[in-house]
Amino acid sequence: MIECDTEDLPVLPGAYVLEFEVPAPVDLIAGRLGAVSLGPGRFRYYGSASGPGGLRARVLRHLEPANRRDHWHVDALTRAVPVARVFIDIDGLECELVACDLASGEWSVAVAGFGSSDCRRCRAHLLVFRG
Repeated sequence: MIECDTEDLPVLPGAYVLEFEVPAPVDLIAGRLGAVSLGPGRFRYYGSASGPGGLRARVLRHLEPANRRDHWHVDALTRAVPVARVFIDIDGLECELVACDLASGEWSVAVAGFGSSDCRRCRAHLLVFRG
């Protein structure tokens, strides 16, 4: 996984991580998951991009909330808090990135089910830094 500037995002499939610095508590409505409250801290959302435009199209979609219709849980978060950093893993899998960060002991599940309603492997695709 490498940090990537938005100008350098490839038009290739892979996994991505959006990192957020949440300065104060924020309340969200995350689709069918409903009301979600996040305290201050550093959060990571893990996603995948395999469609047209690959990582570039998917990540840029998340970075431009005013120009899109909400579809995923993370859309509520990107409307409330700007993305601080972007990481990519070309041909990577989001669940492997989640597992790796959880195994480090530095990250934990932020909200059970957030971003993982279609995933049978992960409890969540939103983690919080335990630091």
